[in-house]
Amino acid sequence: MNVSAPTSLRAAPAWRRLLRRCWHAPGRAWGALVVACVGSRLATTITYIEDPDSLRFALSVADEYDIAALQPHFPGYPVFWAAAELFYLPTGSFSASFSVVGGLATGGIVWALLRLRGVALRSVDGAAIAGVVFFSPLVWLMGTRYMPDLLGTATALAALALLIRAVSRRNGAVDETAALGGIVLTGLLAGLRLSYLPLVIAPVLFVLWRSRRPVRLVGAGLTSVAVWLVPMILDTGVWTLVDVAWGQTTGHFTDFGGTVQTESDLGRRVAGTVQGLWADGLGGWWPGRHGLTGVAGAGVLGLGGLGAWRLIRNRHSPRRVGWMAGCVLAYGVWMFFFQNVVHKSRHVLPLLALLLPVLAEGVAALWRCRRKWARGVVLGTAGAYAAVALVLAVQHQSPTAIAQAKRFVEGQTERPGPTRVASVPLVNTYLRSQQVDARFLSIEDSSDVRRLRRAGTGRTFVIGTYASLLERSPTRTRTFYHNPHVNRMWPKVTVYVYTH
Repeated sequence: MNVSAPTSLRAAPAWRRLLRRCWHAPGRAWGALVVACVGSRLATTITYIEDPDSLRFALSVADEYDIAALQPHFPGYPVFWAAAELFYLPTGSFSASFSVVGGLATGGIVWALLRLRGVALRSVDGAAIAGVVFFSPLVWLMGTRYMPDLLGTATALAALALLIRAVSRRNGAVDETAALGGIVLTGLLAGLRLSYLPLVIAPVLFVLWRSRRPVRLVGAGLTSVAVWLVPMILDTGVWTLVDVAWGQTTGHFTDFGGTVQTESDLGRRVAGTVQGLWADGLGGWWPGRHGLTGVAGAGVLGLGGLGAWRLIRNRHSPRRVGWMAGCVLAYGVWMFFFQNVVHKSRHVLPLLALLLPVLAEGVAALWRCRRKWARGVVLGTAGAYAAVALVLAVQHQSPTAIAQAKRFVEGQTERPGPTRVASVPLVNTYLRSQQVDARFLSIEDSSDVRRLRRAGTGRTFVIGTYASLLERSPTRTRTFYHNPHVNRMWPKVTVYVYTH
């Protein structure tokens, strides 16, 4: 006897039937998520160098991997470089290769958070986690930047998920398989994003202490470190690597790293951290932002509060929650005092990623109410949240202020006569490395300043807030801007033009 399909199923549009088939097949669901992550990041790929940090990674992939020449800077990030190079070689496009890696890292973050939360992708909770990660503005932007932070976040979270699983047994025994995977990923993380190690160091030490086979775990960890460290030593040389490591490490803590020693205003550090999590990471309102971010922020605040209340009330896996809280505290302290949270919001990524499941818990809880007003709140918040991310992703495709300044100066150098550029060394390096044809002078070098003031005919460009450097009025002034929530570094750049 033939049984006809229900009328409602026969009448369902093709796109809805496709979604249902994907939803009910685990492999298809993950395939659809990966395609969406990679495809969306490729669609919003950037094709310019947005800041000096991105420049170093772009040169390491498109030109030559050379730590001594800061391509990229120490600690070299060889695991990330290898991943980007893997996609650059067949495509010939370093910008596309970074977007592919970013899309895969986005999917990796979803996988790790699902493991930490203990839910499947094909569930309301899993779909909520995937959605809040996919449309997080900071996650999307970092997915197209020429930086290792997003892949580092995915690896750190995956290691954390396995390590917490290893130590979460009720009888206190260690899950040796999960511990092995977590240790291996931790070793790779050291060659991918060294500054994220504080997030996982406590469970690593606990696993080694409680494991029945600590020697095997130590061996696995050392092997995963050797996979990237030995080639890096062979490529750079032992003593060159030591010299570069010492210079970059001391410089990070005492000069250019934005640590508490060089940016000692704790109020600014708190504001930078809050802005990174709330405004940049969750799309919330901040002074000067569009009203849509107020809608997104209000919804995120309400749903996040509901999610936090449910997690506290349900006391979901107290041991896991305790471990996660300890890891968040360890990384938070390290990040707050020893990372550049004032000017670079990307350092909050691990904390943001662990905050997103709280928001997803509120989304899932309200969606299960099956009431129109509840689902209306979820859909309204999701729409505003996604719109903020999409607008920022599109804005990211337009050059940053310093990239606009570079194009402006580059256009002026085509005219007859010598061209001089005076700025801080970081800006000079950014321009020089992109073959801007000019003589570069550092405003931090007194001899260069004297040469600048004695300069003869030609054009002089002073980049930055140094209008009084030449003790006379500029012939022309140009100011370039970009949205600071796209990239907080140098959102306003002024170029003073002097002609002789």
